[in-house]
Amino acid sequence: MRKIDFKNMLNVKKLKLDFSSHYPIVFTLFFILIIFQYPLTTLEAILYDLRLKLDFGPTASKEIVLVTIDHESDEYLGDTYPYTYTTHLRHFEKLKNTGAKQVLYFTQFRSPTPDELKSLEQFKKAISEFNSRGGVVRLSSFMDEKKGEILPPIEIQDIGFSLGQLNIDNMVFARDDVPRRAILNISGEESIHLWSANQKRIDEKKTPLKASDFIGAYYNDEADANFALFRYSTNPEDGKSKYKTIPFHRVLVGNFNQDFFKDKIVLVGPTYYTQREFLSLTPFNQEEYSASKLAIHANILDAFLQQKTIKALPRIVSQFISIFLAVLLSIIISKLTPRDGLIITALMLVSVVILSLLLFSLLGFWLYTAHLLVTVFVVYYIWIPFRAIGEYQRRFAIQEEAKLLKKVENLKQNFISLMSHDLKTPVAKIQGLADTLIRQHSQDPEIKNKSHLIVEATKELNKFITSILDLTKIESSNFGLNKVSKDINLLIDEVVNDLKFEAQQKGIILEKELSPLYPIALDVNLTKRVISNLVENALKYAGSGKTVKVTSWDDNDWVYVEIKDNGVGIPVEEINHIFEKFYRIKNDASHSIKGSGLGLYLVKYFVELHGGTISVTSVQNVETKFLVKFKNLS
Repeated sequence: MRKIDFKNMLNVKKLKLDFSSHYPIVFTLFFILIIFQYPLTTLEAILYDLRLKLDFGPTASKEIVLVTIDHESDEYLGDTYPYTYTTHLRHFEKLKNTGAKQVLYFTQFRSPTPDELKSLEQFKKAISEFNSRGGVVRLSSFMDEKKGEILPPIEIQDIGFSLGQLNIDNMVFARDDVPRRAILNISGEESIHLWSANQKRIDEKKTPLKASDFIGAYYNDEADANFALFRYSTNPEDGKSKYKTIPFHRVLVGNFNQDFFKDKIVLVGPTYYTQREFLSLTPFNQEEYSASKLAIHANILDAFLQQKTIKALPRIVSQFISIFLAVLLSIIISKLTPRDGLIITALMLVSVVILSLLLFSLLGFWLYTAHLLVTVFVVYYIWIPFRAIGEYQRRFAIQEEAKLLKKVENLKQNFISLMSHDLKTPVAKIQGLADTLIRQHSQDPEIKNKSHLIVEATKELNKFITSILDLTKIESSNFGLNKVSKDINLLIDEVVNDLKFEAQQKGIILEKELSPLYPIALDVNLTKRVISNLVENALKYAGSGKTVKVTSWDDNDWVYVEIKDNGVGIPVEEINHIFEKFYRIKNDASHSIKGSGLGLYLVKYFVELHGGTISVTSVQNVETKFLVKFKNLS
């Protein structure tokens, strides 16, 4: 029976997990979770007001007209606010026959004196006549922190009244005394704004609205009231409102077009811009009391007429999106360069603002944006140090690797240099022994021929060693020029004369066509090696029965040396590589021709070291031309 080794079965290898790359994302999420503990109401209020300013959803209704009471009306009428019932009577007598649908009074009324009782009765009678023609009048009550609800005088309460109070954010949200939410009803009684909106719907044979019909409406137990965030249809500041406006005294004297109030909802109220009690801060201006409360009442009424209220999305939605953005942006920043990461971060910030505005304007949804924007900033500023550390580590590794490679390169160059120098001595000795054998056994053809082969081989080996030494000097940037003034034609003559015998042996015609030249500054040895290498290559690859021609000429800027042959040529796909280090043309002939692949590389380097250029053109089985240009400077 086979024995089961439970010990080996339970021997599980430990997994080595590298969490170092996850530190930034973990730290980012941890920091964001901490931020979630703070409401950021001040920043959110700024962003909320920005959306109210840019809101393109609601438009100012043409059905609302404001009748303003101000110092100009006081002076014209010789009365002071609150006006007498006689003044109100004269004003309403002009208004009742205009075809207006509703008249809403956001004014305070005096308790009538005995002298005003007659005017009061006539005022109420005029209102009854207006009601009989299909119009309605509504008075407003106000809330006082100490006195509670301030009702109209008991003598006129039978006209009908509703609460016309502005609800300002002084206890919640931004706590900046800016009206952003409106009262729908309190203790079951509709506010004057909802009452007016429903009255219009009744006239249009529509079902009246309840608080639950408004998007985002909510109930507050302490106030026993329903509220809703309303949207401004227009800037309520003085001179910027789009609602039709007319002074109280102009109506009283009949200075208006007959159709000005037809089918309109008329709001009557004080707009004294020198008295703060009649003014309010707004999202459009939170520093100056430049908007009348009457204009804000008109915006609330307009929002109820159009059912343009706001629903605050749960904060969990914003928090979920924040975490998603944090992960997404972390991945993006970790993959991109700092510059691209900054661009993506900026685009994401703009996208968040645009998205929140579109949700606000198109759907009436308030997405908490402060946490989203802070999240984007936090992610960026957390990842930047981590990226900087990573970049520093990579740069340090590259620097260390470069130092190591430089040491290896130096060792290689030193090794090659020492080897080359050490090889020269035995090569020279071998060549000397071969020359001695030739002299001593000149009568023995076999020994003489083999000795010549040894001499030729040592010459090839010596050239290769010299090329390796030159390459070492080039790579160590230790190559200098020993320039003298020299006629380059003299160097061409020397090269041609040296190689004439080799050309004859190979059955190649070696020609030269030299134009008269002025001496130029050049390194004699290097220039001679350039010409010699090019001519030797032509002799190697041209083939028997071909011609190699060396030509020289000059102009004002350059001295030209051309080496041309009519041999096999160079393949098109290889012509761009022939000046590369250790590169040799890949054909059948190259296998039988000796070479190191360094000749043309060194030729190009030597020419460019003189400030010149070298180029090559070739047509296979037609000709190959190397053109060398030296600067024409003495």
